[in-house]
Amino acid sequence: MSLAQSISEQPRKFLPHKSVLVISDDPEQAATYVPHLQRSGYNTVTSIFSGKTLQGIPRQSPDVILLHLSPAVKSVQAITNALRQRYEGKSVPIIGMYHETMIVDRTAFDSVIYSPADPAKISHRIGAMMRLNIMQTEIALRMETLSEDFGIEYRLNPKSFNDRLKVLFIGKATPEFMIIINALESKNVEVVAAFTSFTAFDFLHETTFDAVVMNALSGMEPGLTISQTMRRNATLYHTPSLFLAKRGFIQTEKAYESGVSDIIYADAKESDIQDRILELARFHRLHRQVKAEFENLGQAECHDESGTYSSGFFSKHLSRLVDTYSEQDLPVSILTLQSEFDGKAPDDNDSISLVFNQLGSMIKNMVRVYDVTARLSQKIYVVAFPGQPVSTLEPVVKRLSAISSTAEFGPNKAGTETYRLNIDIDLTELGHGVTGESWLAQQLVETA
Repeated sequence: MSLAQSISEQPRKFLPHKSVLVISDDPEQAATYVPHLQRSGYNTVTSIFSGKTLQGIPRQSPDVILLHLSPAVKSVQAITNALRQRYEGKSVPIIGMYHETMIVDRTAFDSVIYSPADPAKISHRIGAMMRLNIMQTEIALRMETLSEDFGIEYRLNPKSFNDRLKVLFIGKATPEFMIIINALESKNVEVVAAFTSFTAFDFLHETTFDAVVMNALSGMEPGLTISQTMRRNATLYHTPSLFLAKRGFIQTEKAYESGVSDIIYADAKESDIQDRILELARFHRLHRQVKAEFENLGQAECHDESGTYSSGFFSKHLSRLVDTYSEQDLPVSILTLQSEFDGKAPDDNDSISLVFNQLGSMIKNMVRVYDVTARLSQKIYVVAFPGQPVSTLEPVVKRLSAISSTAEFGPNKAGTETYRLNIDIDLTELGHGVTGESWLAQQLVETA
């Protein structure tokens, strides 16, 4: 079944940003959520599976593939194999979306969504999958830079990926709720029960959970309030929250708008309920653990005293980034931030050093973990954005520019004064043929 060769004579192309290939054997079902994906900023191409071939598969690799097939399709593994062959070497994640009653080998996919699914949920999972894929790619690239350019053999901690899933249950201990709790515990899931919203928030602030399940059998509150509060908390923002509800007795659109990740129904099969909870919990844990690995990457040879990477590491790693993303026709954008004291400056070198070290730490914490923050000189920092065009960086520029008006640095040695900085930001895109060393040399000439 050579689906990878079943390509139209004029295959469609993606824009080089946030691209989704939707594959379905039913155009009408894809039409229920594709417009929402487009409104969310995704560039989509829909390919129809005729039963034997895939029509209109792009030559250019997408960022994510959403494979949405009906129970009539029996060749799921063959389709995913053909897609991976088609985009070999591009590391394109495949999300499988199918009805929970279908018998499908889940290992064919990188993530699973059970249908029917709300368009907002589909969009959220696609975005999360894109971030996770970039994070995994960037970890691998940084490990290569450490090994090949600095002789540092960094190894991921295998134990951090084997800890038990931990799920928080919130609400009354109804029989339906207790059945699910017992079933998850039988699968070696650590379950914590909070029977009131007060104790729930205590647990959420003290412990890290992979998922939160709320009893909505008697109504949507306090579940809605808890979910909305989680979405306003940076630490809890990505933690999936699920409602256990009765069919026909819940406003699904309102629930999803409030940040609920999924709705499970009490009359569904116990195994299906388990799968829906565990799928979200496993995905969140992986995302969280990969993010945590970034904190351990690199050693003193590669870091500046501000906590950012050194210029030496940046130049070597930038070359690797440009080579990797140029193969996918994607740019690497560079943000250069120069700073000066706004008005009075400290009169001792230690205080001056403290201010600019604090600035570097702040910049690093204001961008994503897979963006590469480095220091070129005492007052100049740079951030590399893998695979991202300059046109998408306006929110980042706005955030960093606000440092001038909102942040105070210091204090001085006596603890009597703090300081403000003026910030100047410049953006550029790098592509084919540029090396980190050549770009860095040009920067040093321009800022000398």
